[in-house]
Amino acid sequence: MYKIDHDFVTYLDVIDKFVVILGLPIAYIQYFRTKRKEKRDREYGTYNALDEKYLEFQKLCLDHPYLNIFDIPDKHPKKLDEKQAKEELILLTMLFSIFERAYLLYSDQYSEIKKKQWLGWDDYIRSFCHRKNFLQAWEISGNTFDTDFEAYMENVIEDVKKSEI
Repeated sequence: MYKIDHDFVTYLDVIDKFVVILGLPIAYIQYFRTKRKEKRDREYGTYNALDEKYLEFQKLCLDHPYLNIFDIPDKHPKKLDEKQAKEELILLTMLFSIFERAYLLYSDQYSEIKKKQWLGWDDYIRSFCHRKNFLQAWEISGNTFDTDFEAYMENVIEDVKKSEI
């Protein structure tokens, strides 16, 4: 049998303890970096999914230029026939759905990214609440959404009406 040198065993023991002492904090730091990156990726994933829906709506605006549904309201909206009025209602209801999604994803969040996103969505929603066709569509289909979102919309509509007086 080989005789193991006592100094060598001591040396291995010191190396073992050194690896443990350094390894645990490094693993801990790496774990939290990974968690932070996963959270940021989820937040951007949320943003991208909602952005895709919004861009789809913008394409629909382009496909239906005779409807007054684009971000910038028509100065002189066209008189719509029955079919066009139905299209406008459907597309505005789709917009409500996008707004609802934004509300549910961003309105009560604490992360800085989501807070900033919500401020933008809230301003955007408020801008539509000045439009007659939007308010008429909300009267027709506004009771089909999440109740918290419906309450938010009713409050915003009321605020906008008060500001116009």
